[in-house]
Amino acid sequence: MFDIVILTLPALMAAGGIAGMVWAVMRMRRLRAAWRSGIEVQGRCVRLYATTVTRRRGAHRSSSTTLHHVYEFTDGDGRHRRFEEAGGSATVIEGDTVVVRHPQGRPDRATAIPPGDARTRVGMGILLVFLSLFVAGCVGFGVFYLSVFKPAKEKVTERIEDSWPSAPPATPRVTPPALPTLPDGPPDDLPTGVPSGFPTDFPTGFPSGFPSGPPSGFPTGPPSGGLSR
Repeated sequence: MFDIVILTLPALMAAGGIAGMVWAVMRMRRLRAAWRSGIEVQGRCVRLYATTVTRRRGAHRSSSTTLHHVYEFTDGDGRHRRFEEAGGSATVIEGDTVVVRHPQGRPDRATAIPPGDARTRVGMGILLVFLSLFVAGCVGFGVFYLSVFKPAKEKVTERIEDSWPSAPPATPRVTPPALPTLPDGPPDDLPTGVPSGFPTDFPTGFPSGFPSGPPSGFPTGPPSGGLSR
């Protein structure tokens, strides 16, 4: 599973590079077919616009601008056609008359790029070289992984597994001490009566003989002689 994940990304990138190479080759073949066909008609530029792509690489920034032209022409059947083409000349602006070429019976593959345009050939050549190196790098990464990295990883894994014991030592089982057995009920020899010698003559009523008045000789009035100064 790990190998599939590692190789999926470079495989997809290589597939995208191959698709770009196929497009570039087909583009050059269509241009050559239009240049060699000999069918030329008058056309007109009806629109011109530019697209800018900005790329960032860390602190550096680069941008590239591509011109797009929209052309209009009339084919051999008298039908008005329009097509859009990128990479045309910057001197062609809206309203200019251009020569449109297309293969025999294929006006849908028309082009306004002149035959043998050096900029188009150089641009397609650079694109093919870049895509070829890109695909080669992706394939080289896959080959390096399968032939060098994967065997080394397997050897390291085997050494690590061999250095470890095959099974951990068994842990001794400790038996807990047996708990004392508790009786199922109270003991049979519990006392059921009053112990011998225990007093039994407790008082049964309220105590009597409390005094009913003040003690004898207790003064009951003020002194008879008064207070002296």
